[in-house]
Amino acid sequence: MRLGVALLLALAACDSGAPALPDRGTDADGDGWTVEGGDCDDGDAAVRPDAPEIWYDGVDEDCSGGSDTDRDGDGVDGGPSGTDCDDADPLVLPGAPERCDGVDDDCDGSVDEDPVDPLPLYTDSDGDGYGAGDAVGAACVPDPGTATTPGDCDDLDLASAPGQPERCDGADNDCDGGVDDAPEDGFPVYADTDGDGYGDAATGTTACALQEGWSGTASDCDDADPLTFPTAEELCDSRDNDCDGTIDEEATVPRMWYPDADADGHGVDAGSTASCARPSGYADAPDDCDDSTAARSPAATETCDGVDQDCDGLVDDTPSDGAWAYPDTDGDGRGDRSAGVLACTQPDGYLPDGTDCDDTRPDVSPDVAETCDGVDDDCDGATDERTATDARSFYADADLDGFGAGTTTVTACQAPHGYAAGATDCDDTDARVNPGARERCDTLDNDCDGVVDEEVPDAPTWYDDADGDGYGAGEGTVSCETVADAAHNDLDCDDADASRRPGATELDNGADDDCDVLVDEDTLYAGAVVISEIARQPYAGGTGTSTNVNVQWFEVYNPGAAAVDLAGWHVAEQDGDSFYLPPDEGLVVEPGGYLVLCYGSVGFADPGLCSWTWGDRMHGSPWFDDNFWFDRDEDLVALYAGALFVDEVHWTWDDTATENWPRSATYSMRLDDGALDATANDDLQAWCSADKGDVWSVDGSTYDDHGTPAAANGSCD
Repeated sequence: MRLGVALLLALAACDSGAPALPDRGTDADGDGWTVEGGDCDDGDAAVRPDAPEIWYDGVDEDCSGGSDTDRDGDGVDGGPSGTDCDDADPLVLPGAPERCDGVDDDCDGSVDEDPVDPLPLYTDSDGDGYGAGDAVGAACVPDPGTATTPGDCDDLDLASAPGQPERCDGADNDCDGGVDDAPEDGFPVYADTDGDGYGDAATGTTACALQEGWSGTASDCDDADPLTFPTAEELCDSRDNDCDGTIDEEATVPRMWYPDADADGHGVDAGSTASCARPSGYADAPDDCDDSTAARSPAATETCDGVDQDCDGLVDDTPSDGAWAYPDTDGDGRGDRSAGVLACTQPDGYLPDGTDCDDTRPDVSPDVAETCDGVDDDCDGATDERTATDARSFYADADLDGFGAGTTTVTACQAPHGYAAGATDCDDTDARVNPGARERCDTLDNDCDGVVDEEVPDAPTWYDDADGDGYGAGEGTVSCETVADAAHNDLDCDDADASRRPGATELDNGADDDCDVLVDEDTLYAGAVVISEIARQPYAGGTGTSTNVNVQWFEVYNPGAAAVDLAGWHVAEQDGDSFYLPPDEGLVVEPGGYLVLCYGSVGFADPGLCSWTWGDRMHGSPWFDDNFWFDRDEDLVALYAGALFVDEVHWTWDDTATENWPRSATYSMRLDDGALDATANDDLQAWCSADKGDVWSVDGSTYDDHGTPAAANGSCD
């Protein structure tokens, strides 16, 4: 009984298609799979190699040995406890790049946010799905008013966009760059290349208006021939001119043919006939001059026989058996080789010789000797060759400086490259040395005069440097060679004292230590001297009752405790005129002392009062300015020590003002002795006119000038 049941079970297994059991093995759960055959759980018939996997149940139903929680194999678990939001797609997992695909690729709960492949967005004002201009952003889906496809040629017209049908409206509807080209509402047109009014059917298109070069009729059978079209006249031209399918039928303009009795291909007028095809014995041109012989026709060759063989109306012209003759216009016995003619007999004035290369000059012919004149005198095709009668010798010029040397020569009309006219170069290896060179400080005899480095125009000038401070002084000596105890400059202001030189520190010692002309400028200050008196209306030395500007002057006062040297100071007035005070003139203002600067000293009773006369041209620039004058009503005088502004007085006059600066002819304007500083002298109330008893001008002048130059002013009270 048991044997029968086992047999039935075996047969049932075979019938169900279950895999055959191995010869040996254990199949405890009866699922048809043994442990040896791959069953990973022989206690559960639902677990076997061919079982469907049930995901996320903690069981390996198909015995694959793989994860039960990572269905798509992307390395991230799915299911209820996993983070893979789509465990069937290996491209979807946390951290994956978001793409424009309508899927939450990175499992962050948002779809298509911040994609790696966004589409560019273009402004789409008319909403036709096509944008215009440059991209304005990027996204997976266009925002309202944008499109992902560019190319709109009119973003304000919904009817204009790529793909739109072209219409007759004066706009480029399909955005192909053409306006009203091949419109859907146009009429048929055909290319009329030959302009005969009929078009070629193979070139049809549509148009809104008929343009030049087009036709509304498509019946031209040859659009390259303007004489061929349906209504044309048939011609004798082997073409179907009227496009009726027949050639040269009923031609309206047949060709003319001319009798050719001698069969030489050239006919005569008499007996001509008209037809499309040439009749036998006829030619197409009436140009034969003798139709009785084939030896005479336009195609015949002219010979010396007294007959016009070639029918050109001339007898024996350019005969094939003639001789060449050349005109001899200049009478030198040689004919012009460029003007020869064939002739049966030699014309007058012609020669059989044609070797003259210039028939306008009798001094040019093969019989003339070549000379150096830029002309091919002997007509040999070469000009001024070395055999010219007056060719010269040129010497080798190795350094190419234009001067030759040695005994190597060539004979020529012009100096060849590497040669020169004379052998006067004293060093042909150095282009800096030749008789035309300028002497230089280089220990060479540059000008080949036998003397080295003499009278060199750019030789350095050496100035005595007695104190050895690197700065020289004096007249200087020009020399290429180094001069002992000398310098290349004359900037030293005291060549006996090495501590006084350009760049030295300026000390408070009454000397110009740094040689900039200014003395003790680093210790000066605004108000170091003050302008204390100005004579702007003197009459001295004049011719009448008017100001003589040539004797204007002003006075400065030193209110300090140290002497002030004005060397190098700059004096300016209102209209831009100015001058500088020179060094070494003793222009020193002692403490409590005065110094007077004058245009000129002619009108002074004591000219010695003028320490400097700025109007004297003999001083030279920049120590004078003969246009430096004071204006009576408004002007100024200012003092500068280098860049330091020291003092200024600026006077004005206003007829309507209750107070004005002093202004009296022949009287100086003086500063009160109690206001001798740079601040007080800016106040017009500190100034007054000089006393009548103080006269400085020359005795016997018509009008006395009043003031106290180089002396105390006194009080203005």
